[in-house]
Amino acid sequence: MMVGNLMKKKEHLPDFSCEYFTDDKNCLVGLFWSDGESKRNYQVFGDIMSFDATYRSNRYSMVFVPFTGIDNHNNNVSFGAALLASETAETYKWLLRCFLKAFGRQPDVVVTDQDPAMKKAIEEVFTGSRHRLCMRHVMHKLSTKVGVTLCNTTDFKQRICDIVWTDSLSPDEFEVGWHSVIQDFDLSDNN
Repeated sequence: MMVGNLMKKKEHLPDFSCEYFTDDKNCLVGLFWSDGESKRNYQVFGDIMSFDATYRSNRYSMVFVPFTGIDNHNNNVSFGAALLASETAETYKWLLRCFLKAFGRQPDVVVTDQDPAMKKAIEEVFTGSRHRLCMRHVMHKLSTKVGVTLCNTTDFKQRICDIVWTDSLSPDEFEVGWHSVIQDFDLSDNN
């Protein structure tokens, strides 16, 4: 029913995009859509885009994947959305190709969680985009990697933030800062 409604919109609204595919049993595997307002948002605010596939709370066990950006008032804006039955590199490649078809260009920067399938798809489809990890995910995992006590130490947090929350460090400068934190907080034996 949802696919049918979206395909009718596509017929009647020239700036509406909708793509889908099914498996050999005619079950929905992927569905992507974007409307005119989302496309206008992308034209203005699409230099940095986030897509996150962590919303799996529907009765069909499909993942909801919103494509979002930030406007000049620091508000979230939608660029489009998708439903996916699986989170494989092939499914993500299909999704990113649909995005390119709808918008005609890649974002400069793509922000995601640490999903290896997303990383592979971005490398193959968004070849001109820079891929960055969501800092909320990185900082959340930090306490599981180094321990809550160290993670809640103000100096440690500040030192980590100084090297990971900037885009102005060269790779060599990052490595120097990283090794300094590892050494200063006695983390060389912590994988």
